[in-house]
Amino acid sequence: MIRECRTHWARVRIVLFQGLALVLLASLWGMSAAHAQLRPHRRQVAPPAPMTPGLAGKNALGGLLGPWFSKELAKEIVGPDYRIAASATAFHLELFYQPRLTGVVNLDLNVGAIGRGDIRISNGIEDTYGTATLYPIGFGVRIAPLAQHATWTVQPMLRVGGSLVIGTERFQSVVNTNIGTLIGQSMQSRVAPGFYGGAGLIWLLGNRLALTGNAKYQQVKFSKELFGSKDYSGLQVLIGVMYLYL
Repeated sequence: MIRECRTHWARVRIVLFQGLALVLLASLWGMSAAHAQLRPHRRQVAPPAPMTPGLAGKNALGGLLGPWFSKELAKEIVGPDYRIAASATAFHLELFYQPRLTGVVNLDLNVGAIGRGDIRISNGIEDTYGTATLYPIGFGVRIAPLAQHATWTVQPMLRVGGSLVIGTERFQSVVNTNIGTLIGQSMQSRVAPGFYGGAGLIWLLGNRLALTGNAKYQQVKFSKELFGSKDYSGLQVLIGVMYLYL
């Protein structure tokens, strides 16, 4: 009798355990279904479109280098009791960023720098040594009228805009006296508005890289002399590279 009770109780426990397991499985399935309904549907993001050939509608950034043909940059000034001489004519370095406006028109944001070289001013009593540097900051547009022709690897372009030119001069003066040699240092700066305009070519080497060259006239005239000159206007002939992207 006792053995039969034990067997019956074991069967009851098995049935209870199976029922509990079914209840747990049903609960887990219900929770999973509810979570799936509450989870927001993820939108499939389309892969980015490949870069199209040509120049139209692309941003550009790059750099240019070349001479600035201004006679004032290497001008030698001789007076009755002084002489201003520059040892060399430096090259102009320019960095630019050209975000797109339309298919053929881009903004033209640029900043450059050119030095007049080592300068010496002598009047027989005092010798001054220094450098003069110009920093043109330009804001304008670049127009590539044939940019819509994607198969043309060589594209003409125009650049025109206004500029703000900062000029600095740093010099050291040496004065010989009866009591010894006196040395002094000084730095001055000038700011002048100006403008630029020119034309050039863009040679596409691929969808993202291009060579570029242009000749542009930079106008700049200071109200006060910067190491013996006020007007540094002249022609720039620049060659460089540009990176294209959407």
